[in-house]
Amino acid sequence: MYVCLCNGYRESELRDLAAKGISCPIEAYTTLGNGPCCGQCLDFAQDILDEAQRVCMGLELSLAK
Repeated sequence: MYVCLCNGYRESELRDLAAKGISCPIEAYTTLGNGPCCGQCLDFAQDILDEAQRVCMGLELSLAK
């Protein structure tokens, strides 16, 4: 699913970056090539990054057991 229509960034790209430790949408967008344009997607992008990091942390905790 597209998260940012201005830049064409997808949810899967944000999830991949979250798995690499990126937790800020502006940092994620810059890593992908461009910072935010209109900014309408930043809250949604933050939600995706937060959720993806929680999933990653849960997997790391379960593997450590």
